[in-house]
Amino acid sequence: MGTTTKKSSKIRRMTAADIPLVITLTKDLFKDEWSQETWLTEVNNSISCYTVLELNEQIIVYAGDWLVAGEAQVVRVAVASKFQGQGLGDLLVADMIERAMDEGALAMSLEVRESNKPARKVYEKNGFVESGIRPNYYQDDHENAVIMWLQTEQG
Repeated sequence: MGTTTKKSSKIRRMTAADIPLVITLTKDLFKDEWSQETWLTEVNNSISCYTVLELNEQIIVYAGDWLVAGEAQVVRVAVASKFQGQGLGDLLVADMIERAMDEGALAMSLEVRESNKPARKVYEKNGFVESGIRPNYYQDDHENAVIMWLQTEQG
């Protein structure tokens, strides 16, 4: 996990102390909010890695994945609304890919809302390729999910 200097930002591993700030950020972005308990389980899960991007010591982006048997599954990526479109999510996705590869991932996958074209562009820019659709994937509105895969240099 590196440290980046873009706009005085820093990437670091998420801690339990970050959970209240992450929950606040998430309320504006996701329809399926996670509880404090869910976040605590994720942060302490041995197969998961969540990172945050701080700008002036404020968490504005986070990302998390699970690494199992040589495959990383992107769980969540979120960029605070007022910082979207500035390339900060791209920085964290690129960092997540690099870290997962360093930890032995041969491939990465994710599901993203079909309507979330900005996120899909970020993933495509980082080498992910659309490989299918999960119909009615999202419980809140039954929107389809686009399945995307990235084969690492090792895989």
